[in-house]
Amino acid sequence: MRSLFVLVFFFLSAFSSVAKVDITTANQSAKEQKIKSDLEALHLQYDLSPWIYTHKVLVDQGAKVPYSHPVITMSTQKKYLEDKIKLLSTYLHEQFHWHVIINGKPNIEEYRARIKQDFPIVKVGFPYGSRDEGSTLSHIVVCYLEYIALAELVGKQKAQENLSTNRYYKWVYATILDPKNEKKLDRMIKEFGLEFRTSKL
Repeated sequence: MRSLFVLVFFFLSAFSSVAKVDITTANQSAKEQKIKSDLEALHLQYDLSPWIYTHKVLVDQGAKVPYSHPVITMSTQKKYLEDKIKLLSTYLHEQFHWHVIINGKPNIEEYRARIKQDFPIVKVGFPYGSRDEGSTLSHIVVCYLEYIALAELVGKQKAQENLSTNRYYKWVYATILDPKNEKKLDRMIKEFGLEFRTSKL
């Protein structure tokens, strides 16, 4: 009887962690349903609750790339259909855009100016950075948070392999994976009120 209770409790807890996030599809296509199913499976496999900052997620095959606002929208690109770690990493990335907006201390101008102090020269445009300098600076922090969370979930080696093989933000990911930048980045996210690791507080 006790084992049955434990089993029921486990499944209810697992369902609850997924139920906190409302994942919908735009067209109910097979690809969209696959991404939805994989996201739900990732919520069951890992405890993602520390990094959920918005609870609405849309899967849309019409989206060229994933984006965070006004609703996290996941695309159905081949890499996400075939690689759950890439899907997980990008999902965390979009959640961290919300974290920065909800919990970040400075306004956007102060935020970017502070990042520029430590990283005065940035590479912009595909495949190195984002569309302009400001967005690229913002992504240094977002991508670092993505790396920290992913490393906690799948280990540093797999996290580094995943991010270093992305075909976009190549300069940004190389920057945040460079060990010589770790102390600067750790100090920065603490200043911004974005640190979530108890060992770094």
